[in-house]
Amino acid sequence: MADTVPMSKLAQAHAEARTVYTKSRKGEDLLRCFRLPNNDKSNNDNFITADIARMGDDRTVIVLWNGLHASKFIVLKQKPINEVVDAINQLAQSNNVRLSNVLCDEDGIGGGAVDFLKCKGFLNGSKAVRDNYMNLKADCYFKLGELITTNAITFETTHKDTIVKELEMIRREKIDSDGKLRVTNKETLQKKYGISPDFADAIMMRCFYELKKNYGKYAFG
Repeated sequence: MADTVPMSKLAQAHAEARTVYTKSRKGEDLLRCFRLPNNDKSNNDNFITADIARMGDDRTVIVLWNGLHASKFIVLKQKPINEVVDAINQLAQSNNVRLSNVLCDEDGIGGGAVDFLKCKGFLNGSKAVRDNYMNLKADCYFKLGELITTNAITFETTHKDTIVKELEMIRREKIDSDGKLRVTNKETLQKKYGISPDFADAIMMRCFYELKKNYGKYAFG
């Protein structure tokens, strides 16, 4: 087996922590993210990420992003896939979001939304971008931890309590024998806490574009 890339100091800190973001200030880093961004928003690209409900047993959460600021959350409960697609289409058109900047959860029923929209699909168990992570979901969650710790990502405050609760649920799992970092899967969290981390997953997906900075830069749509 090929050697893995040595973990960065930040990744080592994550490996020693229980959550995917460091908690040296007892959650203060996360709470600081609920604010308006400091930068000029006019120069940022807009994005949409969506965690699609699985067979009606949890919520669909759609997030509109201006750069790394989550400016709007849309929650749909027990809606058919065509209504979910319509909501994403309307949000994209009204905010000039390029199709390459629309990312939907492709696992399960979410694959239907990807097919209808012709957008990028997010497969949680697919290959990670960085070598130290078990899959794409883990890679993105640990990247989110970095952005929270450095206060680089921000959220509007409407769903603050829910977002904090869900992100606190996300735990790193025991490191595999090959040294790769991973996080607890969604089904386990839902059984343990009685809720599905839909907001957390929709937020996590934004980090795909931070890990793949050039994705869609030359795409049209």
